[in-house]
Amino acid sequence: MRSIVPIAEQLDRALAELATDHPLNGRIALILVDNGLELMCHQKCADLLFDDRHRNSRRLTPEQRSDARGRAFDRKIHFLKELGYIAPDQVRAMSILHEYRNQLYHVGLRDDPIIGQLAHLYFRLAAGLLESLLGTQRHLRWEPEVVSDEARRLLPELAATKYHRAKVDMTGLRDRLLAACPQPPMSVERALSAHLLFRIDQAESAFGIIARGRSGTDDPVDTLRTVQREADTIAAIVRFRREGDKALKAKGSPPKPLDVDALAMARGTKVLVDLNARLLPGWKPRRPQLPFESWRKRAGSLSAKRTALTALEMFDQIRKEIDQLEEIMAEPIEDMHGWHQHLEDVAMDGR
Repeated sequence: MRSIVPIAEQLDRALAELATDHPLNGRIALILVDNGLELMCHQKCADLLFDDRHRNSRRLTPEQRSDARGRAFDRKIHFLKELGYIAPDQVRAMSILHEYRNQLYHVGLRDDPIIGQLAHLYFRLAAGLLESLLGTQRHLRWEPEVVSDEARRLLPELAATKYHRAKVDMTGLRDRLLAACPQPPMSVERALSAHLLFRIDQAESAFGIIARGRSGTDDPVDTLRTVQREADTIAAIVRFRREGDKALKAKGSPPKPLDVDALAMARGTKVLVDLNARLLPGWKPRRPQLPFESWRKRAGSLSAKRTALTALEMFDQIRKEIDQLEEIMAEPIEDMHGWHQHLEDVAMDGR
């Protein structure tokens, strides 16, 4: 099949990038591996659909056929998990690592210190799935643009073939790729643990800007509760207005725009407290206590995880919790900086 050579070429190029310990090379390697693995999953889905069409009794459900034909990566890999071609822990890791590829494409990446380790992990995962997803051997139609010198280098069994259908040994390709893969400078588990501890220190330092409030005497736990309540309330107001806009649109009326920036100006007022009681009765904070020490304890345990995939899963859980807290702290921190600037301006005017 034409897809086999591009898969081998991308994994081979990823190997070359992994040989250099630099975030840029790690980013390129991760993108290459992700695309190669997507092609592998697409090819397996195409093979399964072909087999299902040519059986007397079709075994795939309509939902499974839709997932296999579709473009959604997560649905494809869950379909392949259902049929036993990818293990559950591998599916979870693929979803996490595919999300990093999306970050690189769309918004950049803030986790550069560990991108190389993630790329190493993704490479070994993808190479290990070559046999499961592509079979022990594949047949390439004899086409000059497919069976090139580069293809023969990556798949040496092609060099000796004299037939119109060339057999490709996917097990041999897997073993050669894994044997050539260099070891990262630091184990994945240790790197993820160290990076999380760094991110936790950053988040705690950022929270320290608002922890004591404008008075400098507020309880940090109360501040954390307030920040969470305000963020959840504003999100609930936005959802409420969106539902209202849908109802207006259904009646043919124009929607009423919501000024989210103006809404944020209500932070610190009783208005958001009252709206919280109306829109979110029984609301409780996601984090009733400061999370930093708990995060550190969990991050420190990553090094003891039995497998890198298990460590990756816990790393992703903690990272998302940190990201969520940093997101809801962003505006209160900006407001605090504005307050400090106001005090400085007043002091300067009084001189």
